[in-house]
Amino acid sequence: MKTAFLIFSSIFLTILTTGFVSASTLIPADNPNIHYVGRWDFTMPSAPSHSWPGVYLTANFEGTSIGVSMTDNYCYYNVFIDGVLMKIFHPDQAGKTDYNLVSGLTDGNHTLMLIKRNEASWTKYTFNGLILDDGKTLLPPPELPVRKIEFVGDSFTSASGNEATTQDAPSDVAPVTNITEGFGPITAKHFDAQYHMTSQSGFGMVMDYTGSYVGNIPDKFDQTQMFTANPPWDFEQWIPNLVVIGLGLNDYSGFGGYSHAVSDIHKAEYKNKYHEFIGTIRDAYPGVRVLAVAPHVLWLQQTIAEIVEEENAAGRADVFYTDYPYYDGGYVNNGHPNVASHHKIADRLIAEIESIPDVWTPFSDLTPPTITKYPDAPFTVYDHQVTLAVQTDSYSTVKYSNTDKSFKEMEHTFSVTGERKHSVLLPCEHATTYNWYIRASDVNGNETPASLHIQYTVDTTKVVVNWKDFLFGESAWKSGATPISSTGVGTTVMNPVQTAYFRKKFTVENLASLIGFRLLVKGNDGFVVYLNGEEVNRTNMIAEGEITYSTSALKTQVLNTSVVFSAANGLLSKFRNGENQLSVEVHGTTGVTAISFDSQVLDNVNKKYISLGSDWFFSDSGSEPAIQLAEKPTGIEESTGAVLDFRLFPAYPNPFNPSTEISWFQPASGNVSVKVHDLLGREIATLSDGFYQKGVNKMTFNAAGLSAGLYIYSVTFSGRKETGKVLLLK
Repeated sequence: MKTAFLIFSSIFLTILTTGFVSASTLIPADNPNIHYVGRWDFTMPSAPSHSWPGVYLTANFEGTSIGVSMTDNYCYYNVFIDGVLMKIFHPDQAGKTDYNLVSGLTDGNHTLMLIKRNEASWTKYTFNGLILDDGKTLLPPPELPVRKIEFVGDSFTSASGNEATTQDAPSDVAPVTNITEGFGPITAKHFDAQYHMTSQSGFGMVMDYTGSYVGNIPDKFDQTQMFTANPPWDFEQWIPNLVVIGLGLNDYSGFGGYSHAVSDIHKAEYKNKYHEFIGTIRDAYPGVRVLAVAPHVLWLQQTIAEIVEEENAAGRADVFYTDYPYYDGGYVNNGHPNVASHHKIADRLIAEIESIPDVWTPFSDLTPPTITKYPDAPFTVYDHQVTLAVQTDSYSTVKYSNTDKSFKEMEHTFSVTGERKHSVLLPCEHATTYNWYIRASDVNGNETPASLHIQYTVDTTKVVVNWKDFLFGESAWKSGATPISSTGVGTTVMNPVQTAYFRKKFTVENLASLIGFRLLVKGNDGFVVYLNGEEVNRTNMIAEGEITYSTSALKTQVLNTSVVFSAANGLLSKFRNGENQLSVEVHGTTGVTAISFDSQVLDNVNKKYISLGSDWFFSDSGSEPAIQLAEKPTGIEESTGAVLDFRLFPAYPNPFNPSTEISWFQPASGNVSVKVHDLLGREIATLSDGFYQKGVNKMTFNAAGLSAGLYIYSVTFSGRKETGKVLLLK
């Protein structure tokens, strides 16, 4: 059976007619009688594009032949006519080209299903329409199945090279990849279900097979296109009954599992991300069920089974588990399942799905939401405003009251709520004690059975400072000459830690006479640099988001990084006339504790303010330095301290055209930088880089002249940077 199919495939790979076809009626791609399934990008309705594997379209047509117009010289497609595989079609011309698919049919009504067999290489491909016999047209399309399954995974899910004939990796895997004979579509066909294939070779839940944490499948789950975040995928347009997750083999490789035991740290990373991803799927698809699938690796089977047990123990009865063994002789293409193994895997999935009660009926979750993160109470507030922030384990609305009562009776709703993170900014009076009672209600109407009680007292005579602040007391820190090393080689020896913190003050006597500075940072493996409490550089670290003690450098790397401060790039304003402070946190890669560090600061006339090898204060305690409480000095509004309540609000409107308003709250007066970047990290605009008074401030982003798409905006105050996303529609 398999041999016959491969012979059939090889014959039809040679059957291809390029150029204009004899049929002459072009049916544009936006014709409503064409059904599209999968993540298609309809930014240009007349030329929808795709990059995820397994996307397909269906249509009913009249006549004796059918062709296609497309911009694609890479992909392979299965052409089904009236349910029969008629051709493996491979477009091979650059630019938009018309191709013949099938000719010589009986003159009548026929059904087309065109399925992309393989993964995209690095870009998207465009479908431009169908070509019919002269005078023929499309008929109302065939009804799509009601059931829907989404398969999320890696190269196994993508059926990479499943029609190869040897264990060796072929020079080009695309021609021997047939996703229709992968376990996902096989399973969907058994249940007469539509399917989406959200899968990509080489990537995992936490890291890819090389050990990189960047761009893995949960990071791409909200993308319409595999290789770009623009445009975001609209989850509401296609809600599956079941999501099948097959992620872990690349994580296992990246963790070094094939050469040594996976560390407890990596196991915790994997489990935490898996739980988080299940939550993301729940939030995107109300009522969905999740099937977590473990491949033949014992560590993955044990770990994924534990994850499902933990979900079930938490009252989440919508998550299920299955696995499959290693099939002797059933692998090709450098260890990937062949067609026969894909059918065996599908049999395992089918058996588990058939055992799930009411699997095609939306799951009714009766589990009330849990408030999982909240302030430790009682606590003290040192300002005239406080941001109460909590998190829930599911999408919820959060309310509060100064007396304990039911959710419906509570008078106030958190100003930022409706998802998992919730916050509200509240005024405070000095020497007053506040009591708030908080409850949540999820999208299914389930309510927390008891209130969370938060109590705090206000003392505005003091200020909270972090390790980057001038007021922070460093007397308990160690000090020594750099280069600092945990290997015993450097001048000063550190404890072996994942992250170390350094700070040093220096004086600039006549700032107005200078036109620039150069900061040099040396060491390994990754750095975050702050000048006067404000972040000015990240090197070999995640590009966006909060960095904590446990955040690892992206890769092992010896660095020699220069940062230039000039009026042209806006960084010169970060320096002050008089005393300045440089603060650096140095991160190792995961499990690496051999940290080294050295730095110097020079101005444009080569005056050294900090020399290589000079003494620094440093902390190597195995955790981020704790915040401190200091007496509030005169003019604290001008201080860079008290940033704990700094908050960026969601831009409004969003989506927008052509302008939107960016607003934030800053707990003290000071310099604020507002910038906009595109998805490649290129700076589009600096909306502001100046002084703002304490309180809520706002700035308008006018995108007239910019292309439609997703943009990232950031607001930085006193070393704390918050980011958001806005979608420009045109």
